[in-house]
Amino acid sequence: MVVRCVWDAKVAGSNPVTLIMITQKRLDKFLETGKQHCLQIERSKKHCSLIIHKNKIVSVGVNGMGKTHPKAKEIGYRYDEVHSELDAVLKCHYKKNLTLLNLRFNRFGDMRIARPCCLCMPWCKMYFDSIYYTMPEGVVRLEY
Repeated sequence: MVVRCVWDAKVAGSNPVTLIMITQKRLDKFLETGKQHCLQIERSKKHCSLIIHKNKIVSVGVNGMGKTHPKAKEIGYRYDEVHSELDAVLKCHYKKNLTLLNLRFNRFGDMRIARPCCLCMPWCKMYFDSIYYTMPEGVVRLEY
């Protein structure tokens, strides 16, 4: 079975996005894994990043309160706190053929916007072959 996450161009504005075609089983697996990690985070902004290699999750990163790293300072993150994308990359042993799935859920388990921030976006585009992120309407793929 194939699921289509419909995206309204009016909502997207200038963000270049496209429709994702992914099996329902695989999408559910990735979303459920990410949701479990997100809901364990003890802060209001519950972001989780999954790095996928050959259709398997190889790394999970979360945004942590007070977690710092020299790379975070180098990138310019506020308070040098590690974003979920960087946390996942630091834990990942693979360097090629990687996909990023960025997730965000509210405390009720509803999907929210998880597009990488303006500081993460440049290095994510260089590091990952494709980037996906959640929106309240579904999952979208960033075109670059």
